[in-house]
Amino acid sequence: MDIKQQYEANKLAKVNTQCKCPSCGTAFNKSSYQQVFCKSKNGTVCKDKYWNTVTPTKRNNKTRISPASRRWLNQQRAIRFERFDPHDYEHPFSSEALGQW
Repeated sequence: MDIKQQYEANKLAKVNTQCKCPSCGTAFNKSSYQQVFCKSKNGTVCKDKYWNTVTPTKRNNKTRISPASRRWLNQQRAIRFERFDPHDYEHPFSSEALGQW
């Protein structure tokens, strides 16, 4: 049974039925009507793995930032580095900053 079929079978299963997690294959008892994945891993590991595998647009997604966000981030970096002059920078614990000779 592939993971999509296992997901659908788990959705249709009754509460307190033995089910198999579509992501990791762990057997579990369904504790609520909407439970489809096991709770053997912390957080939502199995659910995230399933949806990232099943959704074609997420399968090969190496970067999680949109093009618009990338442009904004590059603009912010440019603005930040225009204002920063390394020769004008004074460390807060330098002798000049502390008022020592």
